[in-house]
Amino acid sequence: MQVAHRIRFVPDSPTLAITAKSKQMISEGKDVISLSIGEPDFPTPKHIIEAAKRALDKGATKYTPAAGIPELRKAVSNKISADYGIDTITPDHVIISSGAKHSLYNAMMAVINPGDEVIIPAPYWVSYPVMVTLASGIPVFVPTTLEENFILTPEKLRAAITRRTKMVILNNPSNPTGAVYRKSQIKALLNVILDYPNIMVLSDDIYRLLIYGNANFHSIASFGELARKRTIVIDGVSKAYSMTGWRIGFSVARRRVTRAMAHIQSHSTSNPAAVSQFAALKALTGTQEPINFMREKFNSRRKFMIKNLSTLESLEFSHPKGAFYVMPRVSKLLGKITPKGDLLRTDVDVSHYFLEKAYVGTVPGTPFGLPSHIRLSYALKMEKLKKAVDRIAEAILDLREPGV
Repeated sequence: MQVAHRIRFVPDSPTLAITAKSKQMISEGKDVISLSIGEPDFPTPKHIIEAAKRALDKGATKYTPAAGIPELRKAVSNKISADYGIDTITPDHVIISSGAKHSLYNAMMAVINPGDEVIIPAPYWVSYPVMVTLASGIPVFVPTTLEENFILTPEKLRAAITRRTKMVILNNPSNPTGAVYRKSQIKALLNVILDYPNIMVLSDDIYRLLIYGNANFHSIASFGELARKRTIVIDGVSKAYSMTGWRIGFSVARRRVTRAMAHIQSHSTSNPAAVSQFAALKALTGTQEPINFMREKFNSRRKFMIKNLSTLESLEFSHPKGAFYVMPRVSKLLGKITPKGDLLRTDVDVSHYFLEKAYVGTVPGTPFGLPSHIRLSYALKMEKLKKAVDRIAEAILDLREPGV
């Protein structure tokens, strides 16, 4: 029996592939340090876990409304209203889903028609183009560069728009680069989008609470009521609250879009896990101090990565200001020979070399739409980061020029 044709457009996740190989090497007794996975290394805060236990004791084991429990939808509307400076958001604008990835998928399925074009700035999170294709849309990639700090410019955006453009995806802060848009940069993009009445913005804000230094988060939905109505905000509790396994994401959009997303969800997954919803409710309404703690730790690690990677002349990178990733360019390593005599032709070769030689797991940039780069996550303890960077430095020194 043949599977559906759409499966041809669903490649394996490169992050999971590298992670799987790393775990295999670990099971073989090798001391592998993985900089490949996008998951905080902190435990879920205790007050959230305790809230989940209490919810279970009270019977949070049954179905809930497909769009989420009313208390959580209310908490999300309050949180987004306060943080974004929007006073017109109500629980009717909110749908709770099984993770932000699920929220993104619901949004695309609800908005995109066959043949609609979706503009995706590159580099991008690997699942965006796959989701667009599964929704029968057409991904349109707009490249950004290290020299531009991986920021989409209004000129590039306008040049990519056609009569079939239906959506623009904006991920801020960015996975995989850690780039953060300034307010003026967001406003410039909005000015272009408002010239085209049929274009929606899918604003993936899942890392918005993890921003460092003098950078600040600005949402395109915050620039007035028209901007809000043209935006689907995607967020969740996975990253900032270290709740990846709880699988709770949420979206905020105009009621017509939210109703469509809820309808799709009711016929696919129904409600997210009841106990996870009550845990997320506590995350949003309880103390936010754990976020401050984690953000400080991430910032220390970010500074360490910037300082120490800057000493490696073979790696060029833009300083990340959000999330927990850095995306070095490895062009200067391409064409070199490994101690085993292998030629490094691509970023994929470089990632495999670092894993096999230095026992450091990284992710190649090609699946993110950024060849000749690799993604490093600093979501792990400082002592491991130090060891990983030292190993990468040693592995680079072991490379030689062809013919030498």
